[in-house]
Amino acid sequence: MTTCRTTPRVFRSTLAAVVATLGLSLGQAAPAAGTVPGGNGALAMVREGDVHGIWTLDHLSLTRLTVGDDYRPRWSPDGSQIVFQRFEGNHSNVFVMNADGSSLRQLTTREGFHPSWSPDGAMIVFGSDRDGDDDIYVMTADGTNETKVTHNTFRDITPAWSPVRNRIAFASRRRGNYDLYTISPDGSHEARLTHGPADKVDPDWSPDGSRLVYQGNRHGSLDVYVRGLRHGTVTRLTHGPAIDWAPAWSPDGTKIAYTRLSRRESQDVVILDISSGERLRLEMAGTSELEPNWQPV
Repeated sequence: MTTCRTTPRVFRSTLAAVVATLGLSLGQAAPAAGTVPGGNGALAMVREGDVHGIWTLDHLSLTRLTVGDDYRPRWSPDGSQIVFQRFEGNHSNVFVMNADGSSLRQLTTREGFHPSWSPDGAMIVFGSDRDGDDDIYVMTADGTNETKVTHNTFRDITPAWSPVRNRIAFASRRRGNYDLYTISPDGSHEARLTHGPADKVDPDWSPDGSRLVYQGNRHGSLDVYVRGLRHGTVTRLTHGPAIDWAPAWSPDGTKIAYTRLSRRESQDVVILDISSGERLRLEMAGTSELEPNWQPV
């Protein structure tokens, strides 16, 4: 992947126009080399304001799935379920529901956040501070058999399960800043991926498991980066002054969706075409949209 050295076009338009453009142009982009293509389904996202909850955007339709203080929606590998975290007062736990919002079930009761599915959909990894500091845990998809993966006094957060191998990426604050690590679900074979004074958090895997997209402040602003796992090559995808965070890779490997917080304090979902560098911004008046995640189809 090469860095986009020219300023990409940013499209700001109505929801219908944005979605139409997505279907007609970005959907035709060639997959990134080496990816394992899958189809891109609906976008799940958080909406704040009077419509607070988790919503899906599919073609020209917005559908509300939850009413509550809900965040971090993540589609199951078969696209049939969404796992997410729900705040109730000062506590957060992991919930799961069907793709249409039905069959809502609570999975954790002792704190849980930032859930992510295993590639076969049988397990869920999540973070929890139930023992006094943030650690990584795994459980079966029905909420049973919780097992602690990391055991230390540092903050281990934002886990993400590799789509093609039995590895979990996460961020850990061990030397004054957050760096990215990988670990096996049984807690073995931990490896540090990044170094340096800047924070790197919230990783998401490319469909072929060869790269991680994440948010970092390497250049003094919060931006989106991609790191190749084989050679450690880092590519900066966004540039300030806006705050860009919560990146998520599309199932076909051609796009990355992320959240942009502008100077006007509004948050919108932005979709970046990796090949062309074009960006489409989904703006909806009076609300904020954040933490997008793509349905595999």
